[in-house]
This record gives sequence, C-alpha cells and structure tokens, in this order.
Amino acid sequence: MKKVSVVIPTYKNRGGLVKSIGSALSQSYQHIEVLVVDDNEPGTEGRSDTERIMEQFKDDERVIYIKHPHNKNGAAARNTGIFASKGDYIAFLDDDDIFLPEKLTKQVNYLEHNTDKQAVYCHALRKGQCWSSRVIEGNGSRDILLLKSNFFTPSLMFRREALIAINGFDEAFRRHQDYELMLRFFAAGFSIGCVAEPLIEIGINQGENTPTGESANKLKAYFFEKFDSFIKEEDRKTPGFENEVYAKHYAGVFLNHLKHHNIILACKTFVKYFPKRPTVFIKVIKNSIVLHLNGRA
Repeated sequence: MKKVSVVIPTYKNRGGLVKSIGSALSQSYQHIEVLVVDDNEPGTEGRSDTERIMEQFKDDERVIYIKHPHNKNGAAARNTGIFASKGDYIAFLDDDDIFLPEKLTKQVNYLEHNTDKQAVYCHALRKGQCWSSRVIEGNGSRDILLLKSNFFTPSLMFRREALIAINGFDEAFRRHQDYELMLRFFAAGFSIGCVAEPLIEIGINQGENTPTGESANKLKAYFFEKFDSFIKEEDRKTPGFENEVYAKHYAGVFLNHLKHHNIILACKTFVKYFPKRPTVFIKVIKNSIVLHLNGRA
C-alpha cells in the first residue's frame, strides 16, 4: 500500500490545529504520516501554544512535529514538510481546514487508476457551501492566470516525484503559493485530474501574512515577472489574454489597497490597470461585493 504524507504548516494559534490533525488521522486511508511544521518564532506565545497542543500527539507514531528555528513563511514550512516526508503521495492541510473522511482514499484511488496524472485535486466546502464545481483536467495554467481555478492547497495531492522535480514551493511567495506552484507544475509538463466532489472544508483564514501596500505591489510584480513569457505566449494564441490577466489580478490589488485604506496606491492601480480591460476590472469588483454580501468573502 502506498504511503501518504500530510503536511500541515502552522503559525500562531487560530484554534483549529487539533481539529485539522484529527481530520488527517481519522481518514479512511490509514497508511499515512502527518508532518506538523511549526513556523512560529521560538519564545513566542504561538510557539508555546503549539508545543502544548502537540503534546497530545506525542505518542502517535504517525505524527511528526518539526519546529523551525525561526519564522519563515507558509511556503517554507510546506517545503520543510515535503523534504522531510517519506510518502509516495504528498497532500497538504492548513491549520484552519479539515479533510473529510474519504479525502485521501478517493485521491489515492484516482492516482492509482490514472497513471498519466501527476496530481489530483478536489472541490471544497466553505460555510457549508461548495465553493466551486468547476472541473479542470490536464493543464490548468490559463485557468490559474485568469483566476478561474480553485486549486486550494488542501485540495491537492501530488505524486512525490513530481513535487521534488519542481523543487517544491517558491519561498519568495507569501500569497498564492499554490497558484505559483501549479504554474511551474504545468510548465514542467505535468498533468492534473479532479475528484469532482467536496472532500475538504476550508476555514476562515485570518490573513496574518497577507501583504499590503507596496509589499502587495512588489509581490504581484514578481508574479508577473516570473510568468511574463508564458503570458505573452498565450496572448499570441489569444489576443487580449494578457490584458485580461492584468485586469483581473490588479483589480484584486486595487481592492486590497482600498480595504487597508491605501487610497493613493488604490488610485494609481486603478489608473494604470483599469484601461487594460475595464469590463473585467469592474466585474471583479462586483463579484467581490456579492461575495461579501453573501458572507463568502
């Protein structure tokens, strides 16, 4: 039987770690290891709380507790878990999310029967609702760049060799590490499949590491610099693709600036990127308002 490694990065104490670990340990698929990577700074309340929580799992040989020597970030914590793991398959779980009982069984079964796929994802529940029913098979790069995919990190399971081949996560990314990872995954010629049902529950991330202000601008600029050649290639195939991607992404940056009262940056973003594709820019804002009003933001 193939072994599954479940990597859980944790930072601060959002109250969900015990439940997250429990959801992994109670899976119907039992040939697993659970690697909890503590990204709290030593000597902080977050580190003390996590150490206290992990005491209750010290006698479970399936649980491996790894402490970072200092705070890095979520991408680095996931990489620590990847390279310390022993599984044939690697799955990820955040400390405010949970796996539903059949998650690992169904994804292992999918990969065992679809040898042409190097990863598989599933749908997610949030606040009791299915977040998306969109099915993506094969190469999902265009969907990612157009923000049409829902490759939530906990929804993913990879063949170990594929993750190692692309050297895990880019630790320079503080947000959308999963999207960045998947773009490199597809660029390497790998393919993804889907178990088209919700097998995870997504919590309400409190956004402690969400970049704001100029940091948000720099991160987005790094993203576009890294994937500029791919975007331009797709634009040659589908004229207007580049402008649509820029409009979608920077509408989100615009909303981020407004949310954090960075009015000057918001205005600059609007002036520069609204003309790229006005209808797309406005649609992103409208969708954000609808999500907020429906309690899904």
